[in-house]
Amino acid sequence: MTVLSSLTMVASDRAAMRVKGIGSMRQKLIDRIGDQIELAKAAETGQSFQRVKYRRSRDIESEQVSETVVKTRVRPWWTEDQDGSILLWVKYGNTNLELAKGKPAIRIASREQLVPALETVREAVRAGELDKQIEGAVAAFKTRFRK
Repeated sequence: MTVLSSLTMVASDRAAMRVKGIGSMRQKLIDRIGDQIELAKAAETGQSFQRVKYRRSRDIESEQVSETVVKTRVRPWWTEDQDGSILLWVKYGNTNLELAKGKPAIRIASREQLVPALETVREAVRAGELDKQIEGAVAAFKTRFRK
């Protein structure tokens, strides 16, 4: 008996294991909802929130790669209505997702319920409930580049 025979061998393709298609689109939306949650929490405490990204740059003479921190502004997906309630939109890119037929916004009674509402939307995205809306937003974006 060889040492390798004690291990379980399987046929797999590394490319097939990567997150593709709707999985990556779903993860992008989950990440943006996470930014909105952090923005709402910061607004409750009176602080500001900026998303941090890392940009790589290469020095031509020394061939060294360095990472630079870049802060980007996060715009809120909500606004306050005249009656004091909050209207929340869920966006994929710059497109408002239609959560129900003809209804792209969520009405929230108070600012304290904003973070729980965003967490509920994030769980719905994880469960795949908004997959058709995400695919529709991506398809609408792609049609702008066709001739």
